[in-house]
Amino acid sequence: MPPRSLLRSTSFRLVVWYAAVFGASVAILLSFVYWITLTTVDQQINDSVEREMAVLIEIYGNRGLESTERAIQRRLADLRSPRRYILLLDASGKRLGGNLSAMSPIEGWSVMEVPREASDQPSRGEELTALGRRLANGEFLLVGENRYRAEKAQDAIILAFGWGIAITVLLALGGGALMAVGFLRRIEEINRTSRAIMAGNLSDRVPTRGGGDEMDRLAVNLNAMLDRNQALMESLKRVSDDIAHDLRTPLSRLRQRLEVARATVATPEEYGVVMDQAMAEVDAILETFAAVLRIAQIEAGTRRASFSDVNLEAIVSTVAETYAPVAEDGGHLLHATISRPAMVYGDRELIIQMAANLLENSIRHCSPGAMIAVTLTGEAGAPVLCISDTGPGIPAAERENVFRRFYRLEASRTTPGNGLGLALVKAVASLHGAAVELSDNHPGLRVTVRFRSAGDAS
Repeated sequence: MPPRSLLRSTSFRLVVWYAAVFGASVAILLSFVYWITLTTVDQQINDSVEREMAVLIEIYGNRGLESTERAIQRRLADLRSPRRYILLLDASGKRLGGNLSAMSPIEGWSVMEVPREASDQPSRGEELTALGRRLANGEFLLVGENRYRAEKAQDAIILAFGWGIAITVLLALGGGALMAVGFLRRIEEINRTSRAIMAGNLSDRVPTRGGGDEMDRLAVNLNAMLDRNQALMESLKRVSDDIAHDLRTPLSRLRQRLEVARATVATPEEYGVVMDQAMAEVDAILETFAAVLRIAQIEAGTRRASFSDVNLEAIVSTVAETYAPVAEDGGHLLHATISRPAMVYGDRELIIQMAANLLENSIRHCSPGAMIAVTLTGEAGAPVLCISDTGPGIPAAERENVFRRFYRLEASRTTPGNGLGLALVKAVASLHGAAVELSDNHPGLRVTVRFRSAGDAS
């Protein structure tokens, strides 16, 4: 992967931002540690100085000035780290003892630089924390301790501060670069698949790694979308082929009749008969086109915008009552049984069209005397619409084919129709998330439509 692509990627910029945030967080944390540590060390120095001052004042109070001078000399002879500094002045300011040169008395706490004239020649620039007190007879006692521990702690924390921030930023950038590379590889897989599809390979899909992460979920959704698009493209191609094949015959027949009419028709009456036949052919062709467009509109999902809660019980009752006289005219007996109220979420007009197509299919293909039953029941809380008849039925091998546009069984080619009725039923059912099943009614055909309840669908 080119470094420029990595540096310009959104993921790498996000990592850099997070590295800055983590670096700032470490800086704040180390600053807090720095403050706590130095405060603790300073407090330890102060406590040590106070203890030393208390011991010398106690010696002065109990044994006098000379004993205090001897005690100071003994304590300075046994210097251990941390190094102490002591100064004893008389009331006139004359130096009586200690390892510091005489100076102006400073009572209370102070931080000072050790004078170069000190008796033990301390290092130049050495600082000490000192506490000065006036004694009972006007003498002045100063006790101090160098700040070596505080300075070393400060240096160590500053070093840790720098290394901590540097390591944090480097680890964040390094880890971020690795994450960005992995992320960009997944993005490149999507881009590669997109380019392959644009080049004409509609079956190519985005690979998944099986980890179930967000990239895998994105790949699954993209693949589902690509499957849907491929199915629509294949459906469009099939529709185009079917239209070209199935409409060629009526168009050719229409043109032949018009040619014959132009050559043979001699009277206005004969001309009118030919025109009526031609108009009937055109109406049939237009009806076929309208059905195809309606199916395409349904499959595109544009009708979902008009979905609402629909009373399926009322629809089934209305359609059954409407087609009962039609079935009776054909010599059939139509019986409707509704065992429960049912609500579904969908388009009322499309559901009516679906039920009407199923009833028309049974009425058209059944011989006189057939029984047609319409039932509305429920399974697992979901409505089930079933339309069965005692007609010729559909062979098991043909039950999937009849849902294709313009597909007609050999026995049905002599009856009126365009082979789009069951295709529209399938499209409406799919739009509503319903399943359509064809089964044997022994004898005849049973069509079962299993809906989703209104609560599940919405």
